[in-house]
Amino acid sequence: MAWGIQTWDTNGNPNNYGLVPISVLGYFAVAAGQQSGVASYTVPAGFRLEFLQVTASDSYTTTRRSITVSGGTITLSVAAETNFGAGTYPAINGFVIAYLRAA
Repeated sequence: MAWGIQTWDTNGNPNNYGLVPISVLGYFAVAAGQQSGVASYTVPAGFRLEFLQVTASDSYTTTRRSITVSGGTITLSVAAETNFGAGTYPAINGFVIAYLRAA
């Protein structure tokens, strides 16, 4: 018997691929309270740049940062303390890991 979860798109095609292999391009450190910064990477055809923020602290802060990706560039910018939407993160120290994923 197989166990797992399957999901489908609006056309009825399966779209749950489980674990997806990635290629890490690099990483950079972010400081507590940091709300600006830019990092650029070369993105080969057929891939897209994505990221993870990994925290290195359990300190609480209300300061938030926005992290966006455009092409091969990751940009950190100011986010309102009340913004808990997609693309906003606590501005605590840690790392941003840049990786490639098939487009």
